[in-house]
Amino acid sequence: MAKTGTIDANGRSVRCARCETVWFVEAGSGDSSADALALEDNKAVLIEVEPDPQPELPFVPTSAPADIGAHTRLRNKVEADRLAKRRRVIQLIWVVPALALLGAATLAIMNRQAIVDKHPAAATTYRALGLKVKTNGLDVSNMTTEMVVVDGEAILRVTGDVRNLLPRSQTAKLLQLRLENRSGEAVADWFVEVGEIAADGTARIETDYPAPPLDGVELRYRLVDQ
Repeated sequence: MAKTGTIDANGRSVRCARCETVWFVEAGSGDSSADALALEDNKAVLIEVEPDPQPELPFVPTSAPADIGAHTRLRNKVEADRLAKRRRVIQLIWVVPALALLGAATLAIMNRQAIVDKHPAAATTYRALGLKVKTNGLDVSNMTTEMVVVDGEAILRVTGDVRNLLPRSQTAKLLQLRLENRSGEAVADWFVEVGEIAADGTARIETDYPAPPLDGVELRYRLVDQ
């Protein structure tokens, strides 16, 4: 049997424990016994929901990025193409001359002997670069020095080869020999006449210098005009 003292004079809100339905029961109403019984059985009263201690952040709508117009996209593409073309032009400005110089240097190295044959002065440049060239188609090689004594006198004996690199015979120029001291100063000079050399032939030279200077430590040689 339901208890009747649970609903006070002001009425009360009650909630069903099964369906969670909430309703208000007035004091002295016809349903007071049933409502009181439900309240007594379920021991449930309406509990007011307390507000969230953390207030919600205000909603700030974000604006979508402005759509780039077709004319703007076209302009950007034109500018990008123009910049890429300018870069290619700058690269060509540097690459083409570099390739041309490289090609010219390669040809000058490969054909250096022919160039020296036509322009003997170019031999100095090639030798300064460490490249071996022959002057006027003649090559001086196998130069050796030896101190010998003849009739009690000291003699510097120099031997070597002069080769004709041309497919025709030619008369070799004079071969100049020079002794230098440690400072690079000339202390003795003399000349050897080589004579005519057959095509692709070699002339053997041998020359003696009597009583060479004691400070002559380096032998230099070159072909010179008569």
